[in-house]
Formats: sequence, C-alpha cells, structure tokens
Amino acid sequence: MATSLLVISDREPLAWMLRTSSFAIPAGRASSAPRAGDGLLLYTTRGCYRNPTRDRGLVMGAARVVVAATALAEPVRFGDREFGIGLGLEIDGVCPVHEGVELGGLQGRLDLLPAAGPWSYRVRRTLVRVSDRDEKVIRELLEPMLHPVGDVLAGYEQAARVTRETT
Repeated sequence: MATSLLVISDREPLAWMLRTSSFAIPAGRASSAPRAGDGLLLYTTRGCYRNPTRDRGLVMGAARVVVAATALAEPVRFGDREFGIGLGLEIDGVCPVHEGVELGGLQGRLDLLPAAGPWSYRVRRTLVRVSDRDEKVIRELLEPMLHPVGDVLAGYEQAARVTRETT
C-alpha cells in the first residue's frame, strides 16, 4: 500500500472531508485516485485558511482510503469547482485547527524536501507520494498530536464558516 500527502488548499472542503470521512476529486482524475488501503497524510497549505503570512504548511492528520474511487450520484461543489468522484476515508486522527507537523521544518530530513533550496513546488499536486522513510518520520512527530475527529471538528467547521462569511 502506498502513502501520499493529500494536499488541501481550502478550509471549506477540509471541513467537509472531516465531517463526512470522504474525499472527492474531479471526474477527470479518477485514474490517479488512491486505492483502498492506501494511507494519506493530510497536509494543509499555507493558504488553506486564507492567511499565508500567518499560517504554515502543516501535516495535520492521517487517514486511510477504505472505499475506492466511485462516481458520485450528486457531484460535490466548492465554489465553482465540481468533484464527481468520491472516496471513503477512515480518519486515524486530526490535530486541532492551526496545529500539526510543519512540513518546512523537516527540510533536509525528508526525501521529499531537499536540504537546500525551494521545495514548495513539490507539493503543488493534490496527491504527493511519500517514501516509507518520510512517512515514518512524519508519523512519529504527528501521532502524539492527533485527536479523534469528533474532538476537533467544531474548530474546522468554524473556520469554514468564517470563509463563507468573508468571501
């Protein structure tokens, strides 16, 4: 089974994902969807909460795909984007809003991030495969910080409501 960073760049879809234990992708990307059993490290970008000068890119949760990519009867919409393929998740745990493992702080310690130079271009896709070694390093730091989704979901839902009210 493979493990990937699931790159999340907006807090409204993030709250939906945590609330429904689901992940959705555009219909045209079904062939690149993770498979049942694949692991996901949930990564929120600096812009996810619409304040990239304050926020850092964080690995803030861990999940596993439990239902393979399936066409949704009703596509999910966020803004002007439509997502017609759904996947079911088992979420192992999530950090409170604005908490997690800062990915940039691991530069030079991960295969994914070179010791010097820019690295953000490496996480500009929705799914970024990580090596077994990288997964181990990230999980060792992340696991003590994880909470059951129900314990922190209200914070993510509040962050998503703020988005709708201000945009």
